[in-house]
Amino acid sequence: MKTALKMVLWAALTALLHQVASAQDTIVLISGKIIISKSVEIKDYSVNYHDTKKGKFHSMEKYRIFSVLGADGKEQVLYTKDPYDSLDFTPEQMRLFIKGEQDADRFFHGTANKAVSFAIGVPSSLLAIYGLLVPPLYSTVIGSFSPNMQKATVSDPALRNVPEYSEGYQRKVREKKIRNSLLYGLAGFAAGFVVFNMVVN
Repeated sequence: MKTALKMVLWAALTALLHQVASAQDTIVLISGKIIISKSVEIKDYSVNYHDTKKGKFHSMEKYRIFSVLGADGKEQVLYTKDPYDSLDFTPEQMRLFIKGEQDADRFFHGTANKAVSFAIGVPSSLLAIYGLLVPPLYSTVIGSFSPNMQKATVSDPALRNVPEYSEGYQRKVREKKIRNSLLYGLAGFAAGFVVFNMVVN
């Protein structure tokens, strides 16, 4: 009898702990990034929250956040359209824009771009300090090209023709191409610099 009672109490305690652990809020940023948090406090110009991943309390400007999804499933949209800007997105348009950013983050890897950037960075080290200009120049050029949405990998093909979704997807791809080409280009420059100096010496 006591064993059965202990098992029931243990099951109840486990369920309670699971419920507490899963009572987390989700913060969706305009950039498409998602933050899992607790103790979210929304103020006039900022949002304070406890980051469950890093275990620290943070404060973020309110304009950077699209919405906060509570543990109870209720969403509070913080983003508002600028009434003086006719080109500014409505909340639903911004939601599609963010979806595009998130899909680009998920599906676009740019492996070929990384390889080309590294390959360009290696010989640029022969130009000594002037070669440091090559990776940023290449990243600027490659980042000016947007992907063809009809060929892009997406979560829902029907979204390809939605302007807000496409804009978010293409913007995130350009950002990733610029960042990756710069990082891999500089890595190639550093590798070339070391190799060529070893050969000379």
